[in-house]
Amino acid sequence: MATAAFTLSLDCEGKWGMADQPAVVNAGIIGDASLREAYALIARTLRANRIKATCAFVSAFGAGEEALRAIDDELKLLASHAPRWFPHILSAIEGGRVDGWFGDSFYRTLRDDGHEMAWHGATHLSLADQTPGRAVELELQLAGRLFNALGHTPKTIVFPRNLPGHLEALRGAGFNTYRARLPAAFGSRATGLLNEWNMWDGCVQPLPRIQDGWHVAPAGLFLNWPSGARALVPVSVTVRRWKALLRSAVNQGGYVHMWFHPHNLITAPVMQVAFQLIMKEVGDLIRSGDILSLTMSEANDHFVPGIEGSMS
Repeated sequence: MATAAFTLSLDCEGKWGMADQPAVVNAGIIGDASLREAYALIARTLRANRIKATCAFVSAFGAGEEALRAIDDELKLLASHAPRWFPHILSAIEGGRVDGWFGDSFYRTLRDDGHEMAWHGATHLSLADQTPGRAVELELQLAGRLFNALGHTPKTIVFPRNLPGHLEALRGAGFNTYRARLPAAFGSRATGLLNEWNMWDGCVQPLPRIQDGWHVAPAGLFLNWPSGARALVPVSVTVRRWKALLRSAVNQGGYVHMWFHPHNLITAPVMQVAFQLIMKEVGDLIRSGDILSLTMSEANDHFVPGIEGSMS
């Protein structure tokens, strides 16, 4: 029986992930200062508990303002092929309203701490199959320029909006690992809310797999974001649920995969408490030798032996 493993994947996007929500972008809650505090908390907590994460950055967010302005023409060309996504992005950047749009310092901190630096799109444009192929081609070209600025070409994808697509083109671009699409039930608010009280679903957590030549990480479970109706879930319930998941994995040699967006810690601050308590539990299990902390690519090597790994 394989040793149990835990993966944390983070969708790191700043304001790029909500570019189609001007009310959120302009609310002033998510900005450089609040993002700095959230990322510092994450980095500090992961260091204290010896946890390695897969940090999937929107390339434009991670590379920073100077790198993006250097390829302004490419950005505008891409925007012309996906006009619904870019109006607020271009308006903000051209107007110098860049608070919350660039996180190069966060990228460097997490990279230097040894985490897996994955891809969350160049601009968070959807890469689902419904997106025109030419737009995806231009998104990849833009990403290549930004990877040069970052000094790193990732192999692992966390798809924007968790919608996989254009897999053949992406594999041709050198990617080989992605996080699976969320199950349909995740989109049901009632189901999602009820699941927060579910202490028994640890028995059915899927393992990483090989599918159509890809390393596929399971979709994972979203750390409860206590906003709206989800604010009804006490932190104690969230922590108890994750402890049950971790215990189940330890007992069965299984796998637990958590994900969330760092900016969720800003818009629902009590989530910070749950995150820190759960990471301490993971850290205790790491120190006792009961669980391994693995990135998405490392988890494939662990659970699918004999397959060439995708370490990045």
